[in-house]
Amino acid sequence: MLLKQLFLLQIAMSAAMAGGLDQRLLAFVQNAVPEGRIVFCGEVESNETAYELFVLQQEARRGVVVITGGSADPSAKSPQVLFADTSFDFALSQGLIPPEVLSEFYALLGITRSPSSQAAATAPAEDIYPVGAALNTVLGPIAGFTFKSNSTLAILQELEQSDAIPVSPAAAPAGSILVCPTTCSQTGPVSLGSVVILGSDRKVYGPDIRQDSAWTCFGMLETWIEKYGAQNQLFGFLLRAHPGQAST
Repeated sequence: MLLKQLFLLQIAMSAAMAGGLDQRLLAFVQNAVPEGRIVFCGEVESNETAYELFVLQQEARRGVVVITGGSADPSAKSPQVLFADTSFDFALSQGLIPPEVLSEFYALLGITRSPSSQAAATAPAEDIYPVGAALNTVLGPIAGFTFKSNSTLAILQELEQSDAIPVSPAAAPAGSILVCPTTCSQTGPVSLGSVVILGSDRKVYGPDIRQDSAWTCFGMLETWIEKYGAQNQLFGFLLRAHPGQAST
């Protein structure tokens, strides 16, 4: 459903560009997001601030980019990236975007989810990129651990606050969770994060948005580290198997 809606939104973006969508904003987006396929979804105004929503796909990952200072905010010095990640969860928990704006964003994306200050019990399967929900299908039965979020930033925070054992990604044992959180600055570039599990074959696996979030092999661990570690911080965690979980 979301993929179909994104296709329609891409058509809408082309029409908006033809109709004169703010050129300053378009130039800013092209510079701030130099890699991937980005689609303009719409604008929401709140308290005299305009929030521009874009959906970004970079290879197997999909996320959102929120920009302020767009066409409806001419008094701003220049547009800036307010938030980017694989889910809005972290933005909500940190108060980065007003709940009423998030509610409109969910509606634009066709997601039937109401923003709430209370964290969900588990990461929802219906989201921009349900990486947390996909991880839960594997980790829950083994370690009794489930993520509450689909945000790479929130997933990293959940692991840091858990009793998981931090490990070096390069020397991580099989079964480790490897996290490269989304990174961006106010002017870009935006790089969506990645969360994968290391297999016993030293290959990394994770959900691929191009295959309806099906589990996919992304290659050898060394290749993943080389790809994401050059410009981003990488983190590794090994969950503790709680008594009784392995036999359930």
